[in-house]
Amino acid sequence: MSRPVALTLVCLSLFLLAFPLTVGKPGLPTNLKADEPAYYLMALSIARDHDLRADVRDIDRLFEEFPFGPTRNLILSSDDNWHTVHFGKPFAYSLIAAPFAALWGANGMVFCNMLMLVGMLWLSVLYLRRYNDDSLAALFAAGFFLMSTAFAYVFWLQPEVFNMACVTLCLFCGFRPADEGEIAGAVSAPPGAIAMAISGGALIPAVLNKPMFLALALPVLWVAWRGPREKRWGALGAWLGGATLVLAVLGALSIRATGHAIAYFGKERVGAVVCEPGKMPPMALPSIALPSAPVIKDPPAVASEAPPAGARPTAWSWIFRLPTIVWRELFENLGYFLWGRHTGLLLYLPFAAIATLLFVFNGRRSSARWVLLASLAMVALAFLILLPFNWHGGGGFLGNRYFVSVYPAFLFLLTRIRPGWLTAVGFALGGTFLGPVLFTPFGAPVPEGTLQAHVRNAPFRYFPLELSIRQVPGYESQNVSGIRVQGRRDVFLPQGEEWWLRGNSESEIWMSSAKPLDRVVFRVQSAAPDNDVDVEFAGEHQTVSFRNGAPAEARITFTPKHPDRLRSQDATPVYAYRLDVEPHRGRNQNWTRVLPPDTCPGFAYNPRIEDTFFLGARVLYLGSGEGLDADVFHLGWGAVNSPDSMAAGAHLPVTVELSNRSSTAWNPSARNGGAATVKLAYHWLTAEGATVEWDGRRAALGEVAPGGHVSATLDVVAPAQPGTYTLAIDALFEHVAWFSERGVGMRTSAVVVTPAATPTAN
Repeated sequence: MSRPVALTLVCLSLFLLAFPLTVGKPGLPTNLKADEPAYYLMALSIARDHDLRADVRDIDRLFEEFPFGPTRNLILSSDDNWHTVHFGKPFAYSLIAAPFAALWGANGMVFCNMLMLVGMLWLSVLYLRRYNDDSLAALFAAGFFLMSTAFAYVFWLQPEVFNMACVTLCLFCGFRPADEGEIAGAVSAPPGAIAMAISGGALIPAVLNKPMFLALALPVLWVAWRGPREKRWGALGAWLGGATLVLAVLGALSIRATGHAIAYFGKERVGAVVCEPGKMPPMALPSIALPSAPVIKDPPAVASEAPPAGARPTAWSWIFRLPTIVWRELFENLGYFLWGRHTGLLLYLPFAAIATLLFVFNGRRSSARWVLLASLAMVALAFLILLPFNWHGGGGFLGNRYFVSVYPAFLFLLTRIRPGWLTAVGFALGGTFLGPVLFTPFGAPVPEGTLQAHVRNAPFRYFPLELSIRQVPGYESQNVSGIRVQGRRDVFLPQGEEWWLRGNSESEIWMSSAKPLDRVVFRVQSAAPDNDVDVEFAGEHQTVSFRNGAPAEARITFTPKHPDRLRSQDATPVYAYRLDVEPHRGRNQNWTRVLPPDTCPGFAYNPRIEDTFFLGARVLYLGSGEGLDADVFHLGWGAVNSPDSMAAGAHLPVTVELSNRSSTAWNPSARNGGAATVKLAYHWLTAEGATVEWDGRRAALGEVAPGGHVSATLDVVAPAQPGTYTLAIDALFEHVAWFSERGVGMRTSAVVVTPAATPTAN
């Protein structure tokens, strides 16, 4: 290697290795994500306790570097009803990272990842320079790893970079000879026995993380099989021997530490939430108090009263089951896999596409590389078929987290890099798609922060949103009368049935229905004066103007000819429609965050924190429009078990019978969702008829045909002040009118509200 190229690589390597040790932890996000908690604690447990047991000491270590929020998804497993708890992830990556974690904690694990990335860079240069000059080999290798999400995963404390290093070493040793003869159609000698043994052993730790990575053994075994007959079996035996040896060593260590050869073979497994130090997570064990010193090597076992909620078998049964292939779903996910907004290979791994093109141009006669390309396709299809809802990497991902582990294999498709200018194309694509990711590897500090915040900008928003993914980070999802609605959290804020949309911004909302929407009606309200709101649904555009004294709300109707996407979910057709709303103006709307019901008690809520949402429009989906203008306001009252008295503020169920005397069905099942439905409610009035509370709690009625009868139960809440009141039972066509406003009499009764009972002091 020429001295200038070598010096350049040395300088780049020193820079890459130095700065992970200076990056403050925690960054953004402020806590461990995805599968990081288990790998991080395993590395510390191996370094400090020399075991894979999970106990209070490990829980306390979480708060040494990550004290700013509850840690979620700590994967734990147990075989004995949670008397003994182990970490429920393969330990090979944590074993490699343990010395670095012992020295520098989380930063040490990032340093370990960067060290592996630098090693892959050097191996790639050594490989490419067999067919190219040194400068081009170094430039392409640098772009290959740095202009991709492979670089971003250096900052994740989990095994993606470790898997990449395993794949790189496996293929580097397996494709080690200068195989010009094989490219030209002649037979080349296979690698030596030591190289083949290293190749086999290197791949096994990655396979223990994801079994489908074993497909990458095929091209190396093909190289050995295509070699001279007298060396064929020796090369194959060396590869299998190296793989068997590493598998046996890792299996023996795992059995010694956990009782199982593989972490996934435990009896039960949970993703626990850690709320406070000094305690095991409630999903795993009751509290165990351990002294901080001296270190206890074998903490006492503590039995739990019952298996933890959410425990599940941990065997690899999902790998070995026969999958059910839904072809429409597979093709949809394949499109997302290639160019999806959050996961697309062409967006997040552009050098993979360039390497494939260069292979087709310059290396297509290499049978081993055709096998390698087929192996990569097998890995991709395995995820897409076996995990049709989770093929991208689960709850935490950046690009395609599962597939990035085999990304280095694309480099070994390459021989000659001709034309060389395609390298510049790769750097340009990296700047276009990956700049925000590479310069903010911990996530950008933006409203509703998420590692996927970069997709809010061009050009990502012009690529398809992955509707098959159950929950995309940074998106809000809700069900509205059977229709799934999802939109970005920074511009889309559901408030009950109503959607708040940020002003001066375009809000992209997707509505997915099991039935085609032939007609949809929205109510649009402006939050600011002199505002225009552009609304587009399934390609049909309307502008609602609230200028010059126009009413502050409007009802608009769309009649889509076809859905934006016809999908399949669990073999069921799904009709997906895109709604774009762009208010031209807005007004600040303060709203205080509320804690979710599962908030950890160890983390106090700060009431001083308030968010400001620049509200531009309120949108309400009324439904398909059927019956919105129909005369449904005719009913007959039946029996009502109205109370004579109630304690102030008390709740009481009141059963009401009524019949539909109109010629139109109430809430017909053929109508596609929406907020405009016929419901039952109540009002509180004074004895003189003045309104005390008009909008009482609602009760759904379901479908009621003309002439049909229905019984519903209202949860009636008494007024807070004692006195004599009138309880008025009323029906309403939600967001259209009350029945009493259309001439239908209410069912009234007098109720005496007595003082609330005062708790007796003990």
